[in-house]
Amino acid sequence: MRRSFDTLDLVAVHRRLLDLFEERPHLGARATDVEAFQTYHQRAVYQLTWDGRPAIAKMIWHSAKARAVSGQTSALKQLRGALEGRPAHVPEVLHIAPKAGFFVISFIEGPSGLEHLRTGGAIAEVVEAGRLWLAEATRDSRTLRPFPVARLTRKLDSCADGPARDVVERTRKLLEHAPVTLTIASGHGDYWPGNLILSPDGPTAIDLSGHRDIPLIEDITRFARGVSEHNEAGLTEAITAPLLSLLPEEEAARSFEIFYGLTLAQKIHASGGIGYAHERARFLTL
Repeated sequence: MRRSFDTLDLVAVHRRLLDLFEERPHLGARATDVEAFQTYHQRAVYQLTWDGRPAIAKMIWHSAKARAVSGQTSALKQLRGALEGRPAHVPEVLHIAPKAGFFVISFIEGPSGLEHLRTGGAIAEVVEAGRLWLAEATRDSRTLRPFPVARLTRKLDSCADGPARDVVERTRKLLEHAPVTLTIASGHGDYWPGNLILSPDGPTAIDLSGHRDIPLIEDITRFARGVSEHNEAGLTEAITAPLLSLLPEEEAARSFEIFYGLTLAQKIHASGGIGYAHERARFLTL
């Protein structure tokens, strides 16, 4: 696991967990060798030993912490059952304390897809792991629903005034030729290489945003874009083709660039126009 801290107050981050263990001694008795590994957006991730086995704990302290803990752990439990006996996995939930914003999952051995890419690992390996996990996780939950034109239009409108205007206009034109239906599945919700562990017994997804029905193309687009950021040639067919093979051919051909354009517009809008020059140029010349 890569260490990542967005705050310098690591003592306070560690103190939160120690305070919980003092309030609930039965939890503290189960945890040893606690070490903070990541902090971000009022969350912290710790590596520890839980009941004698390697584990990961997450502490959340924003106002929706109980819902966040319940959503993530429920998604993990449901998918763990669905993936039993398959070559794709999610961590085991070891303990849940929603009101405290705390839960513990099993430790997964192996680098994340992001770490693999950053250290010069083969892009094809990450793409295939991403395709395999998504194929196995969604194969029993796929349905067809009308293309959500109104929802995407609203999202594009929110980015229209500002540095992403040209990307928004291009995406609106693509939206005119959207497929009639989209494949909906119980996917990941935040599917990118950093949330996929290349574990020895098969790819393991972490940090599910909640087990919910979403367009499969959303997970595909986010993962493809995440891989492309570490490819000198950018977004290529070698990245997109394996992932888009999960969809009917026409849906894949007519929906990918729409969702890619929306994601790019949102990134440019959020950054105030800083960065993304090569991506923008590629997208606008499609």
